[in-house]
Amino acid sequence: MQFFTAVQQMFVRFRYPVAMPEDVALSLGVRIENTLCFKNFLTKCRDCQPTRLTKFMPRCEAERAFSSATRKEKFASSSLFSFYFNEGWLEFELQFDSNSLLRRVYVHHKLISEPGHELPLPVDETTLLQMQHDSDDSLFIA
Repeated sequence: MQFFTAVQQMFVRFRYPVAMPEDVALSLGVRIENTLCFKNFLTKCRDCQPTRLTKFMPRCEAERAFSSATRKEKFASSSLFSFYFNEGWLEFELQFDSNSLLRRVYVHHKLISEPGHELPLPVDETTLLQMQHDSDDSLFIA
């Protein structure tokens, strides 16, 4: 049984020599198998709802989720995390507001017809309540 597992892992590594689908799945907090062909993997990425990322999460936490990315680029109000596959770069663009809180995540790849596909982000209720509480306090400061 171990022999077949080793052979399967070898074929998967030939298919994905740099980044693996599970690297992306770990970053997003979803379940994706390494054995998927790239087109099915890309469809799952595009249609997933991340569980590791939430709207309004701090920038440092959102960027930490993509620590396994092949390439990491940080800009004033966004970050770009790229994973290399034989079929081209799969990129995740994280956009932040002026308070460095995550607002949007876009997926980019040459096989995705739209220029950037936005992933739906769940809202963390405790972060949202804290933000409302902080903004209420600032109204009463003289």
